Amino acid sequence: MESDDRNELFSQRVCAGPRTYFFDAKSTEDGTKYLVISESRRNGRTYEHHRVMIFEEHLRAFAEGFQQALRFFQTMPAEPARKRMSSADDGVSSVSRVRHRYSQAYKSWSLDEDERLRKSYEQGSSIAELASQHQRTPGAIRARLAKLGLR
Repeated sequence: MESDDRNELFSQRVCAGPRTYFFDAKSTEDGTKYLVISESRRNGRTYEHHRVMIFEEHLRAFAEGFQQALRFFQTMPAEPARKRMSSADDGVSSVSRVRHRYSQAYKSWSLDEDERLRKSYEQGSSIAELASQHQRTPGAIRARLAKLGLR
């Protein structure tokens, strides 16, 4: 099995409190370049990992959107720091809270569910309607539509 490190062109690590972010520029065997942004954080004895991949042809649009988000935060008035409520504070995990409203939240999508989502979206269902039908968050619906090339 070929090591993923062979295709790594650049790597930058950013430590930010309990989280570590990695910016890794990579290329596929056919030379396609892409950026992987990873987040890693300790969760008890294990680590949680999340990744986003942005291919070279989308980097400019991604950077523009990221810059707009940065400008938004820079122009916001400063607010006093608020204590974040942890799951230990209330005895209920955030996943449990979300699943209370959206029973399929954070679960894998099946091919059948993808097809039903595609059909409903193409028939004009709104994001809110799709979220209700599929019992997933509106953000998950938008992300899946984008992954399916529909948005």
